[in-house]
Amino acid sequence: MFATAMLPAATRSIEGLLAGGAGAHVAADELQRLRRKLDDVASLAADAEAREGSDASARAWLRALREVLYELGDADADFRRAAAQPQEGRKSFRHWFMLPPNVNVIRYKTLRTSITSLNMKLDGILNKGSKLGLLSDTHETLNEISEFSGQVVPDDDTVGDIDSEKNKLIDRLTDRQSANGVVAILGASGMGKTTLAWKIHDDHRTRNAFSMIVWVNVFSDSDDIGLLSAIVTAAGGNPRGEKDRMKLEAILAAMLIGKRFLLVLDGLCGHHIFEHSLDAHWHVFGHGNRILITTQDESVVTKVKPAYIHQVKELTFQDCWSLLCRSAHHDESLHGNNLRNIGIMIIQKCNKIPMAIKIVGVVLRTKEQTKVAWQRVYESKGWSFRDLLDPLTGAIYLGYHDLPARLKQCLIYLSLFPEGFVIRQQFVGQLWVSEGFIEEQDSCNVEKTADEYYRELVSRKLMQPEIGNHDITRCTMHKQIRSFLQFFSKDEIFSGDLKPSINGTSIEGLRHVWLRSNDPATNLEEIVALSSLKTVILYKNPVGNHGLDKLFQGVKYLQVLDLGDTEIKYIPSTLEFLVHLRLLNLSLTRITELPESIECLRNLQFLGLRYCNWLHTLPKGIGKLQNLRSLDLRGTSLHQVLPTLENLKLLSTLHGFIVNCTPNREEDPSGWPLEDLNSLNALRSLQILKMERVSDGLRMQKAMLENKSHLKELELCCTTDDRQAEVREEDARTLKETFDHFSPPKCLNSLKMVSYYAKLCPDWLPHLSNLQRLVITDCKFCEHLPDLGQLAQLKFLTIASFSKLLTIEQEPTSAKQSFPKLEQLYLKDMQILESWTGFESGDMPSLVKFRLESCPKLRCPPSGIKYSKVLTSMHIYHADSLEAIEDLTVLKELVLQACDELMKISNLLLLEALIVMGCSRLEDVNGVHYLRHVRIEDRELRRSPEWLRSHASVLQTFTIVGTKELLERLLPNGEDWGIIRDINKVFANLPDESPFFTYTKDTADFHVDQRIMEHGRPPVAIADEIVQADLTTALGNSVEMTSRIGVPRVPVIRISTFKRVIRRYLVLYLVMVLIVMQVLSYWLQNKTTREIWLIQTLFIFFATVLLLFLVFLD
Repeated sequence: MFATAMLPAATRSIEGLLAGGAGAHVAADELQRLRRKLDDVASLAADAEAREGSDASARAWLRALREVLYELGDADADFRRAAAQPQEGRKSFRHWFMLPPNVNVIRYKTLRTSITSLNMKLDGILNKGSKLGLLSDTHETLNEISEFSGQVVPDDDTVGDIDSEKNKLIDRLTDRQSANGVVAILGASGMGKTTLAWKIHDDHRTRNAFSMIVWVNVFSDSDDIGLLSAIVTAAGGNPRGEKDRMKLEAILAAMLIGKRFLLVLDGLCGHHIFEHSLDAHWHVFGHGNRILITTQDESVVTKVKPAYIHQVKELTFQDCWSLLCRSAHHDESLHGNNLRNIGIMIIQKCNKIPMAIKIVGVVLRTKEQTKVAWQRVYESKGWSFRDLLDPLTGAIYLGYHDLPARLKQCLIYLSLFPEGFVIRQQFVGQLWVSEGFIEEQDSCNVEKTADEYYRELVSRKLMQPEIGNHDITRCTMHKQIRSFLQFFSKDEIFSGDLKPSINGTSIEGLRHVWLRSNDPATNLEEIVALSSLKTVILYKNPVGNHGLDKLFQGVKYLQVLDLGDTEIKYIPSTLEFLVHLRLLNLSLTRITELPESIECLRNLQFLGLRYCNWLHTLPKGIGKLQNLRSLDLRGTSLHQVLPTLENLKLLSTLHGFIVNCTPNREEDPSGWPLEDLNSLNALRSLQILKMERVSDGLRMQKAMLENKSHLKELELCCTTDDRQAEVREEDARTLKETFDHFSPPKCLNSLKMVSYYAKLCPDWLPHLSNLQRLVITDCKFCEHLPDLGQLAQLKFLTIASFSKLLTIEQEPTSAKQSFPKLEQLYLKDMQILESWTGFESGDMPSLVKFRLESCPKLRCPPSGIKYSKVLTSMHIYHADSLEAIEDLTVLKELVLQACDELMKISNLLLLEALIVMGCSRLEDVNGVHYLRHVRIEDRELRRSPEWLRSHASVLQTFTIVGTKELLERLLPNGEDWGIIRDINKVFANLPDESPFFTYTKDTADFHVDQRIMEHGRPPVAIADEIVQADLTTALGNSVEMTSRIGVPRVPVIRISTFKRVIRRYLVLYLVMVLIVMQVLSYWLQNKTTREIWLIQTLFIFFATVLLLFLVFLD
């Protein structure tokens, strides 16, 4: 599929052979003839790729061409490998006695044979192309605009009538009287099922109704046991690889029993459910517990009866047209209605599927806003692709076909990632570079180019941010897009459990594999047999050291090897055979050392050694890897550092750089001289540890950090003693002076400072004009912060663990706003901070989220947040001195916990959701006219707050978690019943989140959990007739007291009951033990110490057994 993208690399290989002198030994005319044939075949390949969607013969032709191009790459690799061998510094026994003296003759002869064979194969491919009628340079051109904007625009999920669908399903899920414990959202791929389910999951009504919500992404290859394990994991448990269904059900029962919970299964298929497996798994379900399913498989519906089925509504043409215009950046006010008709025709081709419309809309974005250009898209051959029998396929093919060749191979490579796997921007960029997909450009390094490719694929809707996360650096790929790419790449790319044949196709042609089998021996045996592999990823595979030797010697063309989080403990010296390796990841392994033979990996570009807790030293050979671009040692504690980094001029990522105490490496081998950074001008991301070791400002200057024009991310870490209460004045002054000399470049985007112990921040901090993210943490002796409001580009600010910071004074300026672009502010663990003042009207206009945690002396939030025009969410925890929250007129969500002095909330005009946990003194809540959802958690509260009464009529949901005594007051004949009787839905839970009662005003339904009655009837409802009469008056209905449906298969002891029994017997036990021990000591005076000890031990043992027996009986 990406043959055209491989051709430039093939041409460069031939040019390299000619320039390297190979033409003098291999007939130059043969190489030139091969080059001409590649030019000829390139013109046909474009037409073949335009046809491959509908022509199986074209796909076969492209497959044959790709094999030839791979063979050319392997021949070039063999030639260069043989050329490099005599230049190796290490002269082994094998080198002197087994290497033939005429090695050069042999390698040139081998190359000549390969080139001749390739010419013959290309002759056959060209002839086959002529027979197929492939034409030169007549392929359909969709991409008429040369530059793509690449700007990632957040998805607008409010298409169609999704909000009303959400409300309808939430009502169904929270209706206790509903007979349907399962709600299924049914619809075709791309219709927005997951979006709808996530909106339900994230809604305040849902979160108030259920004490636990579990979201599970269900993958196509999951079996019944795998699904159950995934549910246990998502609920916070650890299945530990358990394969026994009964044991997994027992774990799940112990976690969920007694809680009102919602389980969301996204992407369920028919084969996930068999033999009444839902009935078997969900025996812990009871009244109010629900399962929400999304599926496109109608057979699921028949297997989960009784279930409420919600068919996702098809969008109207007007909604589709609006979505298409947004995706295409088409402004009707500028262009009129001249494109509407052709747009409607395109929408029909998209089957009115939102995802298809978005993908095609982005394709239209790259076109001129003319009828001719849109007509060409409408008539594209890509719509005819129907091999996968999915209505999305045509739009996906069109989106793929519109990509430049350089991006096509990058996209197809992503089909290597397992279904649902989070694709991280940095990692996938390294993979693309390692595979040679990213070309060097004069004005841009390859990492930056890879980032641009990644963002463009996200912008084109071919990847989407991880569900619930708007950070595009973590994305996933839709199941249908992945299936589409696998259809074309199945002969070369595979992810899963490797077998001799896959779906009837031989695995011999595979080039890239990601293995997830639990049988490590089978994995390595199969890998070694595939000698042409270029990528092997065994991430989190249980593979150990057995077979690594054979792997290193047998897979000689390997370019990517990922052994991260495997069971390996050492790396064999045969690593030297992988001379073409460009990426090696050994992170999260238990290796203790690296072999010196790593110096032979001269092509290595990325070396990952994150969190290798047993690795304490590095081999000197790393200093010879001059092509190395990334050395990641984050979380790895090195005690002795040997390699010099001065020659690694291409390093762009360096994490875990430990500074030594002197410029002389020999005097202090526990780190690197800071001066080594001087020559590393390609750095883009840098983490420096133990900065306090540098006491000379001149050493800081020699690092020449301010000259590193590519540096975007910087982390500076010092080491301090947590037990140290004060810092010496001289040490603080020295650190401040040395940091002042360490001036970062103005281009810096992200800065993190950890454990900086000077009393003042570095002078350069407020002058980083391009800084977007700033994290300053554990600076416990810092007494003053500079004016950070000057940072005009700052979007994210975190300030944490400043033990000596008393106040923050914002310096008012008439010239400009403070924090004009700040979106998120997080303050944590500021033990004596009292205020942050000095803001003026217009400051912090872009603040969206504010979080405050463990600031016990802070009397009010930073004054600047009230000027925000878009403040959506504010979370405040453990602010003991906070007395009031006022005048935040645009705030929509407020979460409060353990604010002991908080008494008043007022003038929060747009507040919709209020969550209060442990703020028992809160008495006044006013000026919250749009308040709809309230949750109160308080184990000390003895009566419901009066402020609820004035808001009850407008509340949609109210959840209260408290003691049994508090909740009894809310029963229909209780003292506080009048406070809640006008609220639409009420959920009352005990402190362990077990339900006490639920109440729905509209249906006059009041339900008390039967187990509450088992532990003693509420005093306000001693007789059934009293309850009946009171509810008849209050609700016109009767209280329903029912037990939970089903009994768990394992006994589950309530924690609250256990504590009560312990309290009942523990004092008696201790008193008895003390008395008897004194008596025994008196009686046994004449005994030996050993005998006294033995008798006392036996007594304590039997007394403890008696205590446990009494607890068990209770």
